[in-house]
Amino acid sequence: MLEIILKLIGMVVFFPLSAWFVIYPRIIDDARWYGSFSEYLYLYSFPTFFFFAGVSCGVTSFEAMGMPWPDWLAYGLAVPATLLLFVGGVATLGVPMPPFMTPKWVRERRKADRNYKRQVKAERQAERRRRRAAKRAGRQVESVESP
Repeated sequence: MLEIILKLIGMVVFFPLSAWFVIYPRIIDDARWYGSFSEYLYLYSFPTFFFFAGVSCGVTSFEAMGMPWPDWLAYGLAVPATLLLFVGGVATLGVPMPPFMTPKWVRERRKADRNYKRQVKAERQAERRRRRAAKRAGRQVESVESP
């Protein structure tokens, strides 16, 4: 009986948690966890895991009570939940996700970060070119003065 109660509590808690982790990153403008591994956990792993956990708790608790879910409902929720869990795991590993799966402020911030990195790289390359040109000019001056 305790197992059934725990699974029912899990079902009641996991679905709102999944919704919260989908909605929360979209209603905030910035987060401390941006730019770290936690970003991928908050954006992709937590929502998919809690949805999967809610579905599995629901199916097993109702079956334990002797009221099995209809097959169409169990498969209709279990298959998408499993696919979402897989996609969330892949996204957590760093594979880029489509824009609709990422909040707008995260996309904008990533774009700004990429532009900043490009600018820094271009500045470094320009500095290297200047040094090489100055070094060549110094060699040419030495070769002209030596004879």
